[in-house]
Formats: sequence, C-alpha cells, structure tokens
Amino acid sequence: MNNREKYDVKEFWKFDMRVGKVLEAERVPGTRKLIKMTVDLGESKKTVVTGIADQIDPLLLQGKKFIFVTNLKERGIRGIVSEAMLLVAEKEDGRVYLIPVDDEVPVGTRVW
Repeated sequence: MNNREKYDVKEFWKFDMRVGKVLEAERVPGTRKLIKMTVDLGESKKTVVTGIADQIDPLLLQGKKFIFVTNLKERGIRGIVSEAMLLVAEKEDGRVYLIPVDDEVPVGTRVW
C-alpha cells in the first residue's frame, strides 16, 4: 500500500462526490454482475450502472443512501448510459462492501 503513486490534493478536489438515494435498482437482464439504478442526487436524478450484482442483491440498495462520483464522463454499458459511479469498499480478494450513509444526511450533500 505504501508504494502506490501519490497525488496532489488538488487532484482529489476535481471529483464531485455526493450523497445519493437509490430510488430503483434492478439486475441488467442477461448479465451476472450488472445492476442498473436510478439515483436521486438532490438537484438531479441519474442512471448508474454498477458491477456488484454477483455479491449484492439489487433490492438491498433500494431506498438507501450511498456516495456517488457525479462528474465522470458518461459511459455506455450494455446499451445503458451510466452517468455516475457508486463508491464501494473492495478487499484484495474481490469481496465488495457497501458504504451506507446515515439517513440524516440530506440527498445531494457534497462529500470530501
């Protein structure tokens, strides 16, 4: 871990991370890992595709708040345009963990 490349903090501030609430989440048909979500980010709603369905049931995401990177370039995945990215924790063995946000934190709140 200590040998990883280091960045100036100015690079970090380029990312716009916000608290979002998952309104809908469903497995992308014909895939093993993909989940399509509709996420309320306060001022907007975005479609987010994430590759965690092999470990996380999409129904567990609905109605919950998580952190999303909202200013990435859009990316087409299986014909769906993903407009943001869900942040998760991942162990070296590939195990994924959700990082929930308390209900008291308002949707759209900036994370830093």
